[in-house]
Amino acid sequence: MRATVRKYTSRPVSDELLNSLLEKASHTQTMGNLQLYSVIVTRDEAMKERLAPAHFSQPMVTGAPVVLTFCADFRRTTDWAQNRQGHPGYDNFLSYQNALTDALLFCQCFCDLAESEGLGLCFLGTTVYNPQLIIDTLRLPALTFPVATITLGWPDETPQPSDRLPLEAFVHRETYSPYSSERIDAIYAYKESLPENQHFVEINGKDTLAQVFTDIRYTAEANRAMSITLDEAIRRQGFQGDVLLGKRNPRPESLECDIVRFQNKKDRWVAFVGLLNGRPYEIFTGILDDDEGIMIPKSVSNGHILRRVLKDGSRRYDFQFVNKRGYKITIEGLSERFNPEYWNYAKLISGILRYGMPMENVIALISSLQLDSDNMNTWVSGVAKALKRYLPSGGSDADVSQTVEDNDE
Repeated sequence: MRATVRKYTSRPVSDELLNSLLEKASHTQTMGNLQLYSVIVTRDEAMKERLAPAHFSQPMVTGAPVVLTFCADFRRTTDWAQNRQGHPGYDNFLSYQNALTDALLFCQCFCDLAESEGLGLCFLGTTVYNPQLIIDTLRLPALTFPVATITLGWPDETPQPSDRLPLEAFVHRETYSPYSSERIDAIYAYKESLPENQHFVEINGKDTLAQVFTDIRYTAEANRAMSITLDEAIRRQGFQGDVLLGKRNPRPESLECDIVRFQNKKDRWVAFVGLLNGRPYEIFTGILDDDEGIMIPKSVSNGHILRRVLKDGSRRYDFQFVNKRGYKITIEGLSERFNPEYWNYAKLISGILRYGMPMENVIALISSLQLDSDNMNTWVSGVAKALKRYLPSGGSDADVSQTVEDNDE
């Protein structure tokens, strides 16, 4: 019986074994025999460090010998068709769904084969929480999308299998059978009786196990916010994800911008809050008065954020303001001046702002983030305070708790 492995020995996973498993897994089911998937193999320690923030810095990402990112991929098929006088039309959500299915079938088949060889693995549910960072780190082209990540290695622990619901909980005969209160009681009785789950309820200050999942681990606010960022990333990769949430107008090349200064521990920070029709649309933050930071006169309280699209298709954000003499001063490459981890979390927050979530809900979501360091948590508080000025009169920033972990239990 399988169990999730999060700790690995230093024994390497050979290329020969890995390639053999990947080749065998490629014989799984696939739509039209097109094999609409790719897998990125990450062994380099520096690359694992770059991937880790996308997975909320869970230790198995850097601790495993191998990290595998499985991608839905219609890029290769499109390039093949275009090189053979074909007329591909795969820039749509149906194509994303087909490639997603192919990639997950391939991933699961690989997992089964790897475990049969004695390897241990952990499936990271965080892949869909912050896909844009994975896309940027792995340089994924249009019509590709990360859908699953596993850490892989030889086990250095023997974990017990997690509890599972009984067969009658999820098997329906002929047609779907509704769940009565009595049936729910019978199905969940064992899970709710386990001492570890009862302790889970107690330490979270809840009355039921269900409340832990709905009110703390996977909240409505977090699900909606991450759905927005997921949709935006799908759309950016060319799959027109905006059919799910309604089309959003393209970002203007220039946005009005407010400057909001705040403290992060002993450091002085600045937030650049891009405004569209007077409402926050994006936010970037960095340290003031540092050699690698941002130098802005105290008198400057507003300006413009300029988005530049470079020849290679990448984007650069510049800040422009007018000094006391009336001259325009441009600070180029905001992203290059910020700590990458802060920058990536700011991109996540910007994705939420762009779809018009009510400001009180945005602040509640930001305030609920529980990150790995005191500096990061202080930064989160600073960003929340920077956005409070945009609350409607009488608005409040409700305290919402959230914990994000890997999905493989």
